[in-house]
Amino acid sequence: MVTMATLLVLLHLCGIQLMADARPTCSLPGKLVQSAHHLLRDLGGPFPAHCLRYNSNISFPYSAFPAATANHLQCRQTLWVVYESLQEADLMFEDYELPVGEGGVTWDDQKLTKFRHLQTRLQEDGDCLSSVDDSGTLSSYFSNVTAVIQQQDSAACGWMVLRRDLTEVLRSALTLHHGCFTWTNKTTDEHFCRQLN
Repeated sequence: MVTMATLLVLLHLCGIQLMADARPTCSLPGKLVQSAHHLLRDLGGPFPAHCLRYNSNISFPYSAFPAATANHLQCRQTLWVVYESLQEADLMFEDYELPVGEGGVTWDDQKLTKFRHLQTRLQEDGDCLSSVDDSGTLSSYFSNVTAVIQQQDSAACGWMVLRRDLTEVLRSALTLHHGCFTWTNKTTDEHFCRQLN
């Protein structure tokens, strides 16, 4: 005959297993996302006034983020928004040159290089998120940014819009969906961040 104490222990263990199964199996390391956010934020000066006219044409679809509740599907969607935003930004960095000199961007080269390393690492960590379907929610936004970047006279503003919005995407995800990221004290993440400094 099974005692009441044994049943309680078994119920407790099953409850722990169910909680572990409810957590996202695919995640992004919060410390690395936070470091990427800080690098983007500190990359250069404030958003230039002459670029404000592009705000009406280019607006990040924050509706891609789920409600602030953190269940498994909402976390997966949040992580996908971060992953896809980093992925699309990476394609722009690969396909287009940053305009420098007069009228170009004046970003800190070291911080940009560190951000790009973190971006690559986060894309590798989040590769398991690539199968989430967004129904084209973000593609329209990135097409609009790309169109501005492709034009010689507005390229710098396009890059500034991308930086501003990507910074806000990371900040929003970290603030509103903090629990969706892994916040372990992994020495590999800390070591990776220290290597960038």
